[in-house]
This record gives sequence, structure tokens and C-alpha cells, in this order.
Amino acid sequence: MSRAVAGIVMTALAFNAKHEVYLKAKNVFCRNFEMLRRILKIAIPNAIENGLFALGRVLVTSIVAMFGTAQIAANGVAGSVDLIAIIVVSAMNLAVVTVVGQCVGANRYDEAEHYLKKMMKVSWIATAVLTVLVWLCLPMILSCFAVSEETYHYAYILVMLHNIFATVLHPTSFNLPNGLRAAGDAKFTMYIGIGSMAMFRIGSAVLFGILLNMGVVGVWIAMGMDWLARSVAFVWRFKSKKWQKFRAI
Repeated sequence: MSRAVAGIVMTALAFNAKHEVYLKAKNVFCRNFEMLRRILKIAIPNAIENGLFALGRVLVTSIVAMFGTAQIAANGVAGSVDLIAIIVVSAMNLAVVTVVGQCVGANRYDEAEHYLKKMMKVSWIATAVLTVLVWLCLPMILSCFAVSEETYHYAYILVMLHNIFATVLHPTSFNLPNGLRAAGDAKFTMYIGIGSMAMFRIGSAVLFGILLNMGVVGVWIAMGMDWLARSVAFVWRFKSKKWQKFRAI
């Protein structure tokens, strides 16, 4: 019901002629095939990356399912609590696409670079603040879940691991590639996203979690390695200026 109401409201807003960009009933279906081609050059790689990322998460969950009830429960609890620390990064992902896309569309790459760095800095600061707040309130938050002492112990470790990784790596791992996509450099982000998922998120999860018998903690360390690999690749791409050779719209 919530999504249905949101869909109706957003559709009504999209047809509001007071906005700078709006829809008309007669041109809902775009006939500008060149424009559609440009949009799909970003949308299709992004869809493939997101689809395979979701598949990777399912595979990682199947690995976690091998570690017993306490670790499975801790994984679920930590997955819910983790959303608090990255809420600003998630919101900033939307802003990055809009701002960088408009700057690149106006051929102002210096402004795109400036605002992207500025928004990533906001993400870093906000995530660090939220990480501290979650850490201070974590005993109270975890007490809301009816879990065993062992599950509580694992959940505490997983939340702290995630938040440390997120504070350092989340903006470069997620905000930065959204900026590259907004500039039209979508294929590179797709290749890195898929490659890092297969090699680090899944491969390292098997290595640490199963072969080295680290359990669910090893799986979450593998997640941090995935973010690190993504960050290194995207920062290199950003500094190389190769993303400035693209222009989606």
C-alpha cells in the first residue's frame, strides 16, 4: 500500500507543469530513439550490475546458512541495524546522480568533480557520526531483539565491523561509482562491480568463512574486502579523468 500511494503521488508530480521537467499525456512514450539509446547505455549496465549484485547476496546468504542458528540470526539482526549508519550515503547516492549528471550535461566537469567530492565528504562525516551513535546505543538496540547470548555477541561484532568498513569505504564504494555512472561511464562500474563481487564478496567469503573456519565474521570481512577493491578501482578511475570523456545526455 505504501508503494502504491508513493507511485500515485510521484506520477502526479511528474505531470505537474510547474516543474522545469514534466510529462504530458501525449508524449509519455518517448519517440526520440537516440535519446532512448543514450539512456539505455547507462540503464542496462546498471541493471545488470544490480541484478548480479542481488544474486551475489543470495549466494552469500546461502554460505551464512551453513554456520548454525546463532550466526544466521546474528547475520539477520546485524543486517537490520547496519542500515542506520549508511542512511545518509544511501540518500546521497540519489543526489550524486542528479548533481553530477547536470554538471556533465552542461560540460562543466570541474563542477562535477567539486560537488562529487563535497557530497562524499558529507557522507563520510555523517557516517562517522552515525557510527559513533550506533556504537553508544548498540546494547540498547540489540536488547530489542529476543536473541541468545551467542547471537548477541556475534551481532555486536558484525555491526561494529560493518560500521567501521562503511565509515572508511562506503562513499568511495557507492557514492563515487554513482557519479561515474551519471557521467556516462557505466560499463566500467559494471565490470568492477561484477568482478569485485565474484572475486572478493563471494570468493573471500568461501575462503574466510568456510575454509578458514571464521564463520559469519569471515563473510563480513569479505564484504569489507569487496568495498576496498571497489574503492581502489573507482578512485583510480576518478583520478585518471577518463570518466570525463563520456557524456550521456
